[in-house]
Amino acid sequence: MIRKKQRVLQHVMEDESYEIIKSQIPKHWVIREFNRPDYGIDLVIELFEVIDENVAETLGEFIYVQVKSVKEVTTKQETIYAVGNVAKVVWTEDRKSYTSLEVIKYPFDTTSIFTIQSLGGSVPVLLFVVDIKSKDVYFICVNDYIEKIILPQNPKYTEQGSVTFTIPALNKLSNQDISNNALKFYGKRAKLLAAFSKFSFQKNEIAHMLGYRDYPIWTYRDEMEKGKSYELDEIKTQLLYFISQIIDLDIWQHNEWLVLPQAREDLVTVKMLLETKDVDWSIVKVKVIILWHQLTNLGTMYEDICREWFLPKIISLLTSYSIIPEITTKE
Repeated sequence: MIRKKQRVLQHVMEDESYEIIKSQIPKHWVIREFNRPDYGIDLVIELFEVIDENVAETLGEFIYVQVKSVKEVTTKQETIYAVGNVAKVVWTEDRKSYTSLEVIKYPFDTTSIFTIQSLGGSVPVLLFVVDIKSKDVYFICVNDYIEKIILPQNPKYTEQGSVTFTIPALNKLSNQDISNNALKFYGKRAKLLAAFSKFSFQKNEIAHMLGYRDYPIWTYRDEMEKGKSYELDEIKTQLLYFISQIIDLDIWQHNEWLVLPQAREDLVTVKMLLETKDVDWSIVKVKVIILWHQLTNLGTMYEDICREWFLPKIISLLTSYSIIPEITTKE
């Protein structure tokens, strides 16, 4: 028997999922559906900042989202073992140190994972798993999950059809203290990575001007500019110019990572010293060297710690959430 055009349940669930998501993110943020048919990205969320009760201003920050809908999510308790820093060593579990974590499981197709992996780490792509029955929305950063969990555990994951994601049940959009912190942090990713690159460039130039080396290699530039020296006024002018390029970056206002506003305070202090007459240059020089070392170290901290945030790992549980988990340690 011939039938008329039909609307499948999955499309109904998809539309319902979008409405659930819209109801649970800040109302001044903007959600846009992204390319239909989509090829890995369903939604783009643009972040805005409230200026006053009538106006919100765009931050120029975006989060990309893959949405998956399920009729009902089941949570379970899972044992999470301590793992070493996978940015430095292969995945090795310490079975003597562990905690219990409530999680949900979602089998994510390998094609989507590999597509997101190809984007690299600078574009934040989140997986939203929407529970249609409870209207809960669980989130995880796919980029970070790939680099901090999948690849260290299973570098040949592309040889299988799907990978089951383990998502902390704490990661719900309705848990606004957690979700707003996480989404704002993911939205800042491109700006943070750009800033880390700028800090590294400036540190290299400052080291060259001040005549100190933190590497054992004699470079072509060292050879070409051997014996060149800089006048103190020239150095101060250059330093103040570098500070002017970074002191007003809006990453410093991200209070959820406390080292950022503190770093700006240190920038202001050094700027004031550079602008003060008759200041002891030997003291200022040391502060400059330390400051730019700290600025470039932000990038190290970001890769080492921050990209672990909100993942199902003990380091994440200790640093992402306000409630510290109970860690069991066996002798």
